[in-house]
Amino acid sequence: MFFILSKITSFLFKPLSWVLLILLLSLLPRFASKRRKMAMMVLAIFYLTGHSVLINELCLLWEPEPYTCSDTSQVVPSAKVCVILGGYSGFDHARNRVGFTEASERLFYPMQNILNHRIDTVILSGGSASIVMKKYYESTHIAQYLKDYGVNPNRIFIDAKSRNTFENAVETKKILDSLKITEPVLLVTSAFHMPRSKGCYDKAGVKYIAYPVHYMGNATRDYNLEAWLIPSTGAMEKFQTLLREVVGMISYKITGKI
Repeated sequence: MFFILSKITSFLFKPLSWVLLILLLSLLPRFASKRRKMAMMVLAIFYLTGHSVLINELCLLWEPEPYTCSDTSQVVPSAKVCVILGGYSGFDHARNRVGFTEASERLFYPMQNILNHRIDTVILSGGSASIVMKKYYESTHIAQYLKDYGVNPNRIFIDAKSRNTFENAVETKKILDSLKITEPVLLVTSAFHMPRSKGCYDKAGVKYIAYPVHYMGNATRDYNLEAWLIPSTGAMEKFQTLLREVVGMISYKITGKI
């Protein structure tokens, strides 16, 4: 029920949904006298949620600092087990191929260590997060992707059941217990998603080394005049993602998932 409810209400986190709702209400006769105020609300939504500087600063506040290896020759730390959380790929049924999103850093950052055996075991956590189409089970397809690159199938473990972060942690714990692994695992996910992930894995009793990737915030803060004055669709997308994570963190705390 929690999973279905979270998917149904996901449109509430989209600024364009707010704009559409306000515009639809403005068409009703009872709101005719308030159309000027409603127009100002629409402008405020576009400007504030699309303000590159403001949204970048909010991202920097939310996202954890990058992990720094003690061995400066390595970018990704060595670990016996690496847990890669899903949400970075999709399947194009028309072309019969896997496509990757910007979040694919989750896979490609630890890839070199997987190929050179600095990481022995890979746990791919993520099933179908859709309540409509369930044909694409991400971890299953990515497992085949790794096999095509020469990774021994015996090193790959799949969690195709989990649909959200809480279930990721629960299913990962089951796999680790079955393998009798108690040492910390390398937990890889997007930086914006790491705070909620850490809470879930703490709750599940999994020891980990947090390795955030795919940062939305730009720490160089190289803002130009356009960033200060002109709203950006990219900033709006980041705000939408950030809002979803904050609301997700709050809802997980309320429901005892972290």
